[in-house]
Amino acid sequence: MIQEYNTVQKNPKKVELRFASCYPNIYKSAMSSLGYQIIYDYLNTREDIYCERVIYPQTKSIETRSSLRVFDIVGFSLQYEEDYLKMVDMLKRSNIPLKKEDRTKEDPLIIAGGPCATSNPLPISEFIDLFMIGEAECILDDFIDVFKDTNNPQADIYDFLEIPGIYIPGHKVKIQKIKSMDKAYRPIYQIVTKTDNPKYQPAFKDSFLLEVSRGCSRGCRFCMAGCMYRPRRETKLKDLIEIAHQTRQVTGKNKVALIGGAVSDYSQIEDLCQQLYEDNFKIATPSLRIETVTPELIDILKTSGLKTITLAPESIQKLRYSMNKPITDSDIINTIDYAMQLKLKIKLYLLIGIPNETKEDLLELVNFLREIMGHSIGYNPIKTSVNPLIPKPHTPLQWTNFDYLDLSDKMQKYGPRLKYKTKNNNVKKALIQYILSNGGTNLNKIMAMADKIHFKDWYKIGQKLNKEKLKPSYELPWKEIDVGIKTSYLKKESEKILKNEITPWCETNNCTNCGSCK
Repeated sequence: MIQEYNTVQKNPKKVELRFASCYPNIYKSAMSSLGYQIIYDYLNTREDIYCERVIYPQTKSIETRSSLRVFDIVGFSLQYEEDYLKMVDMLKRSNIPLKKEDRTKEDPLIIAGGPCATSNPLPISEFIDLFMIGEAECILDDFIDVFKDTNNPQADIYDFLEIPGIYIPGHKVKIQKIKSMDKAYRPIYQIVTKTDNPKYQPAFKDSFLLEVSRGCSRGCRFCMAGCMYRPRRETKLKDLIEIAHQTRQVTGKNKVALIGGAVSDYSQIEDLCQQLYEDNFKIATPSLRIETVTPELIDILKTSGLKTITLAPESIQKLRYSMNKPITDSDIINTIDYAMQLKLKIKLYLLIGIPNETKEDLLELVNFLREIMGHSIGYNPIKTSVNPLIPKPHTPLQWTNFDYLDLSDKMQKYGPRLKYKTKNNNVKKALIQYILSNGGTNLNKIMAMADKIHFKDWYKIGQKLNKEKLKPSYELPWKEIDVGIKTSYLKKESEKILKNEITPWCETNNCTNCGSCK
């Protein structure tokens, strides 16, 4: 049984527009997403709109059990590429015509946003009327106002192109980002979920979400979000403390989960955690950057109730440098040793499949992990998550192939030795994610019949995509989407990978001229 608090109740007959906010993934993931909470609260502050949630596998809203067909606008929040498949399934089961060309003014307008829609929406472009490229606060109000001015949004679809950030294939678009966190929307009345069923408990259960920053300018070469959402923007410390108190009052939760592109890079992270602790908050965090994790910060987090610290060494030092993570082995060991002294559990994120990676490199990684494990005294606090590296759009790896057979072999041989129980579908899912994130409009046909596609078909599609990337004439499918980072910069970063060459962090060194601050 699930109980929810802070949901919005309106009379659907007394609003001008009904908006279905769809999350094509499970409830647990939906209610862990700050972006999803922002859209719900943001739209419902308008008296003319009723925003209701529709979460996969359901096709009816949680608030009124209304079918997707009765809404004026159906918006999908796309956080993961695999969600494209669930989105298509939701549309099919809602009896809305799957292809946009088959819809009439009697059908809802179908839109999509989120990181995946921003990076490469081409594989689903035949099903979505328009895309929102960037952060919702910059686009939503203007979009709603234009929608209200038209009697037939499908027929007048190109009217929406006057709004910065609206994308229809065939027209160039620039990503929209708030310049200052003063402009960010902060949902105070966050939805509270109470249930004993772990399937429905949000990732940070018993916590509310507090956004300390957006974006990251570290420049990890595999990180799509780190490239698309530069520059880093911080929320003022006094604002964070005020928001935390307000949200605690309306949610009844005393634990705060800090959210951001690089939480431990927050310039006043120790002051923030110390003040939250002094104000009787418990604190949870996502993965922390080893460069900015200090003993003082670990002390505060431990005292405030943190039980597990999550770090991302990725690989051995040489390959970390190739991915632009200038972290030494001694940095990692010192941080882990200190965490173990405090009896904290430790989770490590590791990658397999970094360009130029050899079997000798993986053996070195196995030995490095063995050395770390040898530092534990009387107990084994370390768990690992080992995943294949997937080349993503708008990163220096966007021209790189995905070698399924090589990765499968490496995962089977080295996954268990890296203290990770190899999942048979791990690399298969990674291949499908690679195809969905790197493919073009040709994938629309595949999406429409994806429930009938076998893995051998996905494998052939992946091989064909790899061959296309090797051609001199290859063009990036997402070339119409400007996320603010120069292609020339990404090319230079790509060339540095095989040299294991670092590009220093622009916040402590000189500007790298990536283009994101213009």
